[in-house]
Amino acid sequence: MKVNEAMTKDPETLPSESTTFDAIQNSSMICFGYMLVADRGELKGIVTERDILYRVVVKERDPKTTKLKHVMSKPVISIEEDSELLEASELMKKNAIRRLAVVNKKGKLVGVITSEDIARSLRRSAEELAVAYHIMSRAAPNEQ
Repeated sequence: MKVNEAMTKDPETLPSESTTFDAIQNSSMICFGYMLVADRGELKGIVTERDILYRVVVKERDPKTTKLKHVMSKPVISIEEDSELLEASELMKKNAIRRLAVVNKKGKLVGVITSEDIARSLRRSAEELAVAYHIMSRAAPNEQ
């Protein structure tokens, strides 16, 4: 299965000059726990809840004035959309991360894939295989 079959397409981004407060209020951060940072379509970094906790809250910085460019993780590790899920999973494991930016052949951001997306896709594939096996086994003549 390919990455583009399991990824979230067209993820929201915020500019690097946005504040961490802007990110915290964004629905993507609220729902998914991260925000991609891009300037004029060019991916610059990623901010996660953990980044905000350790780089803003613990350091007692003001979220309304602290820019994303000062707390984001960079560079963003990415994978091409036509790569295999196994490759994405191995890249996440190697880098101890739970999400990858997905880019096209030109390097343009087209999506995000998370470890949860991969697990969901593999579970769906396993269920489809089980159904196909069940149908095939019922259709085959009994061999007794």
